[in-house]
Amino acid sequence: MTGPEGVHHLPLTAYVDAWFTGAVLRDGRDGNLAHHVPHSPDRLAAARAEVAAATATDVRDWQLMRQAHGADVAVIDADVAPGTEIRDVDVMVTREVDRPLVVLAADCLPIVAAGRSTIGVAHAGWRGLAAGVPDVLVSAFERLGERPADIRVAIGPAIGPCCYAVGDDVLDVFAASDPAAITRTRSGATSIDLRAIARDRLAVRGVGTVDDVGRGGSQRAECTGCGDGWFSHRRDARSGRHAGLVVRRPSTSAEGQER
Repeated sequence: MTGPEGVHHLPLTAYVDAWFTGAVLRDGRDGNLAHHVPHSPDRLAAARAEVAAATATDVRDWQLMRQAHGADVAVIDADVAPGTEIRDVDVMVTREVDRPLVVLAADCLPIVAAGRSTIGVAHAGWRGLAAGVPDVLVSAFERLGERPADIRVAIGPAIGPCCYAVGDDVLDVFAASDPAAITRTRSGATSIDLRAIARDRLAVRGVGTVDDVGRGGSQRAECTGCGDGWFSHRRDARSGRHAGLVVRRPSTSAEGQER
């Protein structure tokens, strides 16, 4: 872990850095990074500035998504203005250097990924998984010349099956395709394991490495519903959003990055 509390560092490749943020930053400050939920503009600006400093990125260059719980993808190339919020997409990929991609979440899966020369982010709850977000992410990498075996994916904190009670409408979506992911919450309600579904689908596509990332960059899945330090929409409908951020560094500067 580098940077302040609540900003957890993960080097994906020699030239690609990623981070997952938490609900609390340094000195107990609010870590909400989303403008579309109830927020104080001053606190939001301060949180984004703190994360930008911890990740050595410029917040004015952050590429964010107006996520829609679907599986549409945006390819960020040199013609896309840095700092633009891309509307109605849940997957972004780029080959651009020093173009941070950001995914926001508060129970859904925040996913970051890196190949040999491509990076990406994705957002997936049950609707996104039903729409095929893992497949869309891999296909977008392939269209940019990547091989699935060279892709490393990290899945950040998300709601776990221990807390994610679902109804028959959701159960029916996954009963045939992902029966092993159907389980029970701690209270005995029907649940699905979002992380397991994503991991299985990425594995089927031949993705080389899929990591779970928790506090301090540990390879331990953390539940936003019952874990401390994460936003959760299930726990609080007015919840803020934490983030996954990934950036590809110039190869000439990678040796100077802290590892």
